[in-house]
Amino acid sequence: MSAATESFADKPDRWVQAALGLWFGLLFIQPFEKFVAVKYLLMVGLLVVAVPLARRADIRQRLRARSGVLGLALAIVVWCVAVSAASPYPADSLHALPRDLLLQAELLLVGCLLVRNAAQARTALWVIMAGFAAVSALSVFEVASYLKDHALSEGQIPRSHKSFWGGYANMASFCLPLVIAFAVSTAATVRQRLLLGLLLIAGIVLTGLYGSRSPLLVVAISVLVLFGLLRAWKALAAVFLVIALGAGWVAAQGNLGYLEKYRSLAQKDTYVTNQGLSLRLDVWSGVIELIEARPLLGYGYGWKKLAWAINDGGYAERWKASDPGKAAYFLGEAEQAGYGKVNPHNYFLQVAFEIGIPGLLLVLAFWLAVFWLGLKGLVRGTLENQRLRAVILTTLLAYLLGNLANGFWVGGLANMACALVGILVGLAFNERTISAVESK
Repeated sequence: MSAATESFADKPDRWVQAALGLWFGLLFIQPFEKFVAVKYLLMVGLLVVAVPLARRADIRQRLRARSGVLGLALAIVVWCVAVSAASPYPADSLHALPRDLLLQAELLLVGCLLVRNAAQARTALWVIMAGFAAVSALSVFEVASYLKDHALSEGQIPRSHKSFWGGYANMASFCLPLVIAFAVSTAATVRQRLLLGLLLIAGIVLTGLYGSRSPLLVVAISVLVLFGLLRAWKALAAVFLVIALGAGWVAAQGNLGYLEKYRSLAQKDTYVTNQGLSLRLDVWSGVIELIEARPLLGYGYGWKKLAWAINDGGYAERWKASDPGKAAYFLGEAEQAGYGKVNPHNYFLQVAFEIGIPGLLLVLAFWLAVFWLGLKGLVRGTLENQRLRAVILTTLLAYLLGNLANGFWVGGLANMACALVGILVGLAFNERTISAVESK
């Protein structure tokens, strides 16, 4: 490293260290669907620390630097605020903005502004995996406690939002590709690879026992893309072999109980019919009806008001009379949809419902800019940063794939995705700055 590079990578001051510590704390806690109060305390702490940080010349320089990703992120924030103020439910929307969008902005900006080298980026990824490991260990305990007295043939292992096991498969669809990509792409000791291997085994077993099909598909596709990016053809062939063996084992079993649904992964109807997609075609067509009523401005930030839009727009009565599929999902046995009980189950439809078609176009442009930035770095960046970009792009791909059948526009997965985007931008800033300094 040259003298110029060293001067750029000076030891951070106490405010930078405090901000990074709070950011790492937020990253660790994201895989948990609990401890909301702790998340908000850390978020407020970051806001407090941001005041002295904003006075630093290097921070202001990065904020002024040209970045398509940051520009689009700012446009999304401004648009979210504008359509929320103009929404039919402004109080609900404006309440959701500081709770969710502010946290995502903090996680993204810290990555952009304070991640100055590969070591800090690796630490951030280790922190996320440590949080996932903690959730996995607690889930193993919950599942083992149940299986100690029950057999799998008795039915699905109980889970709820109150348990660590609840929602595990969705979190695993994001974190398992991260673990796999990190293990094969970055420099790690034998002990670290052993720990990652144990976490991978636990995560795959827990995800398999969960009984949800899409997370397994997301992990498989993401890993195949990863090895394609790395041109690791032998590893790619090994993954295909593992998938084939797994499919053969499932096909050979006589009775898988509640895991029987995994057989449907090999059937074409699973991917094109309403029944195969767990009635999602009814869900999506219902959301599209609402979007058509307010295509430009949407209904404001926050998805839980979907129930209000259904009730106030007269959709509940219409669907009960003429569309039993939509009524069954959105209303159940009730006469009206319940606030926070219905979800679009598709990221892109959820965005269009909340912030309209223009907002959706901004979000699509944002993700195109993110992947373009990452792919450019894979070709031009330093070797160490190239490996980190491969890990991040694989994980972000898994995030978007998982969102085809889910709406993780907010929440832990979305928060971690924003942090990873921030790291990508931070690494690009760092390489650009070092290049400019060394060229003088």
